[in-house]
Amino acid sequence: MQSFNTQFKDKKSLKDFISSNSINKSKNILVQIFSGVIDEKKSLDLSSTIKELLPDANIIGTTTSGEICLGKVYANTVTISFSIFESTIVKSNFYNLDDNFKLSDVVNDLITDDTKVLIIFSDGLKSNAEKLLKDIYTLKQEAVIAGGRAGDNNNFKKTYVFDEKNYSENGCVIATLNSKELIVNNDYILNWTPIGKDMTVTKVDNNILYELDGIPILDIYRKYLGNDAVKNLPESAMEFPLIIKKDDIYIARDPIVKMEDDSLMFAGNFEEGDSVRFSFGNIEEISGDVGNYFNEFSKFPAESIFVYSCSARKALMGGKLDDELNILESLAHTSGFFTYGEYFHTSNIIELLNVTTTFLALSESSTVKKRVLKKTKVQSVDVVKKALTHLVKVTTQELEHISTHDTLTALYNRSEYIKRVCLKIKGAQRYKEKFGLMLIDIDHFKLINDNYGHAVGDEILKKLADALVSNVREDDLVARWGGEEFVIIVNYATVNILEKLAKKLQKKIAEVDFSPVNRVTVSFGLSVYVDGDTEETLFKRVDNALYAAKNSGRNCYVVG
Repeated sequence: MQSFNTQFKDKKSLKDFISSNSINKSKNILVQIFSGVIDEKKSLDLSSTIKELLPDANIIGTTTSGEICLGKVYANTVTISFSIFESTIVKSNFYNLDDNFKLSDVVNDLITDDTKVLIIFSDGLKSNAEKLLKDIYTLKQEAVIAGGRAGDNNNFKKTYVFDEKNYSENGCVIATLNSKELIVNNDYILNWTPIGKDMTVTKVDNNILYELDGIPILDIYRKYLGNDAVKNLPESAMEFPLIIKKDDIYIARDPIVKMEDDSLMFAGNFEEGDSVRFSFGNIEEISGDVGNYFNEFSKFPAESIFVYSCSARKALMGGKLDDELNILESLAHTSGFFTYGEYFHTSNIIELLNVTTTFLALSESSTVKKRVLKKTKVQSVDVVKKALTHLVKVTTQELEHISTHDTLTALYNRSEYIKRVCLKIKGAQRYKEKFGLMLIDIDHFKLINDNYGHAVGDEILKKLADALVSNVREDDLVARWGGEEFVIIVNYATVNILEKLAKKLQKKIAEVDFSPVNRVTVSFGLSVYVDGDTEETLFKRVDNALYAAKNSGRNCYVVG
């Protein structure tokens, strides 16, 4: 395959470009139009002209908040990408996302046994893009989904998608690439760092957020970003998205519309109970990872690369975005646009992202060509902004540790344990995952403090904490409940697994040198999660089991 990318100037130069590159001699053609000119008549006129010149072409177009052509960033222009394929069949269609929209139409129009890729452009303000993404995913789960939501140069007033005949402010255009030979790789770059405290989503309707921690969302933004930011929403908040952590990846969410009822519409959905934090662009990491990204991405074949990146990323990074795009342009010719949300799908992730650069690398050849990272003009960096981001990152990490860890033992503290066990219960309810709890109490700890002093007692607590952490699995969580009590969340646990772990810990604790105390023993309460448990019911059961163990002579365990 080959891609030919150009900036549209006039119809004559466009016709010459098509002819000089012999694009009109090909049959399997995908045309992507990225328009920073928000004028539906001009968009339809351009796409119909291309259709006249290339009758076999499949055309999908979107309005943008910036265009990408051959590794360079443009604004208020039109970029056109022509991709020609040898063994890949291209299909495309336009859909209004109204009550008449049917997923079965997409299947009938576009999906084949050989569908490898679905590229989706949807409007940026009206439709529920996350629902669309999840619905499309069900049609062909093994196919890669890419693309994004339309932009309008960050005016947040009017976006649309189009083909050669239709346009819609509440619709989508979809192209499928159908081939047994096509090699597909996609990835993303974020490097946005969470900052501040965790907040819980307490009132939400899909992508419309009303409250965090029971506080109206505008009051949250006023408290943390200031009055001026609230007056200028959503533009003022684009560089400080809310971050959700899902399956070990950070997903950013930017507001796109301030609603009349003072709620905020975001570019992706939330669920009640989600834990979110504000975040900021870490310029150090964004600038410093260029070589690592290039080395990783250059391992794969790539004849064409399509880039779908967030408009908020462009707003923050400015000229430094050239470093990021240069990585991709060094691999293959690039084109794309700046979005109000990026579609991203791999075997582990199916998400609408924000503040992220996503890219789709395609090749009909398995040959991995030798690439050289192109040199770019050194971009000046605001030293104060860079220093500030470093300061914020380091102090955030320190505050995170203080707020989540016990100062004496360095274990997680009670509040962090409660947060984690509530998430475990939520996961168990959704995915039927098993887990268990162990509540551990040091036997006769008051006598240790009375006879040897509190300094020795503190050392006993630290040594026991080390013994617990050293003898559980890496993904289990050990926390200090308080005083001489510790709690362990044991993943994928049955009663039998809990009993084996308790016996192991008894043995390992007996081997620890607790001098000047001759011998330290502990009592265990054990229990596993059962359907219907809350944090309170589960803990009460394990606490009762510990009480029974202490009443049974201590240095033993009881299952509750």
